Amino acid sequence: MKMQGLLNDVVWDSSISARLLIVDDDAFLRTTLRQQLASEGFNEVVEASTLLEVFDKLPDANPDLILLDICLPDGNGVEICRKLRERGFTKPIVMLTEQNSEDDIVAGLEAGANDYIIKPMRMGELLARVRSQLWQQKASDTARFSISGLSFVPANKLLKLADDSKKVILTEKEATILKYLYRAHPAGVTKEELLTEVWGFQTGLSTHTVETHIYRLRQKIRRICKKPVILTTQTGYSLASVP
Repeated sequence: MKMQGLLNDVVWDSSISARLLIVDDDAFLRTTLRQQLASEGFNEVVEASTLLEVFDKLPDANPDLILLDICLPDGNGVEICRKLRERGFTKPIVMLTEQNSEDDIVAGLEAGANDYIIKPMRMGELLARVRSQLWQQKASDTARFSISGLSFVPANKLLKLADDSKKVILTEKEATILKYLYRAHPAGVTKEELLTEVWGFQTGLSTHTVETHIYRLRQKIRRICKKPVILTTQTGYSLASVP
């Protein structure tokens, strides 16, 4: 029960800081969704009604999740989903489909959608699915994280500038520390917490081990980025910023 409560807290935090893109040609539905999402803490919501708008707004919107209607005036949502994946968009895509459209649902999932919800939708169900996808994305080792202008993929322990011009390889422990700090953001973590999460219950270790690894991690970060990324707090550490 305690673990479930912790999971709910994490899901809520990740939702609040998320950017969403709603793609639907129904202006009333978009407005309604935007207002209800705002009331739940999602204040960065961008709207698009056509295929052209999606790719026009995508770079500036930089969404953490896309709600994508299956039918648009100038394109099919399944094809849009496929194009987004082909162009390297890795964040969650939730398809909005009509009732009795099983073929569309299957096609959307095969094109790279993460989930679907059937219209007319219940807001509680939509929020639950959105939060679930955001949490899974944030927790995934294969996800690409943005940290203070840097790009980080925990799965291959690669930290680099967003333009790929400079990069460093992290050790397993360094990557785990950075990933844990990312998941905790905007809150900080204590040295004791990092020690437990990264090294487990190994005997003979002290917080000096954490300090040493943080120092080495900062040294690597400075090779590619001059601004501070890992901040020292009263009890431990936190990240300077996560978009």
